[in-house]
Amino acid sequence: MTNKLRTLILDDDPVYLKLASQRLEEDFVVFTALCPTDAFDLLSNERIDVLICDYSLPEMDGVEVVKAVKTLHPGTDVIMISGGIEEQHIVDAFDSGVIDFLQKPFDYTTLKISIERAKNFVSLKKKSKKMERYNSFLTRKLNEQDSFGLIYCSESMQYMQSQMEELAKDDSISVFITGEIGLYKDSIARRIHNLSCRSNKHFAAINTAAVTDAMFETKFFGYDKAVVKGTRKDELGWFEIAKGGTLFFDEIADLSIYQQGKLNSVLQNKKYAKIGSRKKMDVDVRLITACSVDLEVLKANNTLRSDLLQKLNGYNLNIPPLRDRQEDIPLLMNYFIRHFSKKMRKIIHGFDVFAEQKLMEYSFPGNTQELSNLIERAVILCEGDTLNLDHFPSVIAEKDERVAVINSFDLGLIERDIIVRALIECDYNKTKAAKLLNLNWNALHRRLQKFKIVIPEGVG
Repeated sequence: MTNKLRTLILDDDPVYLKLASQRLEEDFVVFTALCPTDAFDLLSNERIDVLICDYSLPEMDGVEVVKAVKTLHPGTDVIMISGGIEEQHIVDAFDSGVIDFLQKPFDYTTLKISIERAKNFVSLKKKSKKMERYNSFLTRKLNEQDSFGLIYCSESMQYMQSQMEELAKDDSISVFITGEIGLYKDSIARRIHNLSCRSNKHFAAINTAAVTDAMFETKFFGYDKAVVKGTRKDELGWFEIAKGGTLFFDEIADLSIYQQGKLNSVLQNKKYAKIGSRKKMDVDVRLITACSVDLEVLKANNTLRSDLLQKLNGYNLNIPPLRDRQEDIPLLMNYFIRHFSKKMRKIIHGFDVFAEQKLMEYSFPGNTQELSNLIERAVILCEGDTLNLDHFPSVIAEKDERVAVINSFDLGLIERDIIVRALIECDYNKTKAAKLLNLNWNALHRRLQKFKIVIPEGVG
């Protein structure tokens, strides 16, 4: 398939047409026409990038031809040629929309240069239209509540989008979302909800790591006001809040064995009762769960009860990491710079070439969330209208020890360090440390085992 520019020469001189065609056909795809009628027939059946049009023609003059072409075929650009060079002809030609005007006789090198200029003009127009569509796309995404972090053009994410659309059609299928941290699994869950027939009902997101055994039944099932002194109204649980809608469990593996058993029983019977009430209520929610641990690892380690996992894993939706879809990075960069500029009421147009290149080379171990954090911090630091390398110290400081840890993509070391710092802050009191980290005790205990963190004897 040729990428040559497609040109149409319209002139009533057959000798000139033949000569011009021979001179140009090496560099361009050339069509010819002796009259406007033939030219319009060609324009209707062929894609023409550039029309080379004589000013003096039978049927109508060149200016009338240009006006008709601009109305019927606005994507075609026009170069006007003429044997005479009256000033009014030139003015009329440019007013009608031509991009160049050449006087006969001219050498064909001059004509080729003019066509090349037209080629560049065509390219700029295409880029401009692409940017218009792109800007419209980003503006639309900025206004969509479920789109934060979900901007993509990669094939892998487009395939995932098609999966989400199919899953939204059947709300009886529970969805189990897996993928590394920082991939906005909550946004994926919310989009499935918004695409489904349950979109007009509540979407309830639950941070399971913050749910203790003691509060589990209260949070999930609610309670009758009669059983809690001083309470004037019933407490709604998540199953009741999300009735008819979607219940999203974030990091489902953080549920304790006790909590898993309770949840499994409810899903098995499709019934639950508020604390202090004998009345059984129907479970009417779409279940979507998320976990940053691979599904096979969950099964191998028995982190989740197999019967519960079977109920939750109606369909496994795995999100590819950002480093495996580099084509999405520029889209996300521009989305986040618009989002945070608007949020902070700053006018920032974009990135300089060095900052853009450095970000494109970065591996983003923390995925989309890390990119979002980096740009948010950069927008805060920026006092001008362009983000540069100075605004991304953690990306360029390769020798910095803290960044070296990040660049090695050992997020486990980062998480371990945070937990150790919390333990030290709380004098190794695990209950206080769990509260500081917004984790339940079981979630903290699993992390202590995972990272082989030993509590000194006599403390904690």
